[in-house]
Amino acid sequence: MKKQLWFSILTILFVISCITSNIYAQEKSGKQTKEKKKSKEIKEPYLFAGGSLWLGFGSYTFVDVNLLFGTQLTERLNVGVSGKYQYYNDKRAIVGDFQTSVYGGSIFSQFAIIKDFRNFLPVKTQSGIIAHAEYEMLNTKYNYVYFDDQDSNRSRYWLQNFLLGGGYNQQLGKKANSYIIILWNLTPADDNPYTYPQIKIGFTFTL
Repeated sequence: MKKQLWFSILTILFVISCITSNIYAQEKSGKQTKEKKKSKEIKEPYLFAGGSLWLGFGSYTFVDVNLLFGTQLTERLNVGVSGKYQYYNDKRAIVGDFQTSVYGGSIFSQFAIIKDFRNFLPVKTQSGIIAHAEYEMLNTKYNYVYFDDQDSNRSRYWLQNFLLGGGYNQQLGKKANSYIIILWNLTPADDNPYTYPQIKIGFTFTL
């Protein structure tokens, strides 16, 4: 009788020990997974650089280069500067082989409205919604807008645009992000060659 009692007690203790070990292993595994996820996320503040490049060749040739550099000030807010160069060559133009270039720069600020969708949805990668504000100055050519007119004394001039909008960004690996932003011009002008809303697509890399 005593042997059966001791055997029962030892059996219960063994089962409890197995269950406890299993729970501890699961908790440890869960902590390690969370730590790995945190280690993959970018710590703030940080510097970043990036931009976009678009090319097209043929009867209508264009080169569009956008470079940006910035820093994250807080967990949700970052600021930066960007530079732009565009080249156009349109052999279909009524006035003949028309070519011109546009160059300039801007300062911008972004605010993360939704920093990480993983807090709300069962998604695997870090992504969110951002608000974007930008002040832009571009030097362009008069007959880029009016192809059938002479350059006159306004051969080149500066455009000043205040752009406001928002978009979506997604983390790609540990140090890269992609973004797509839609912007509206709050200071439209008749001699502005761009159509709005304007869509910007590009990448950034943590430095």
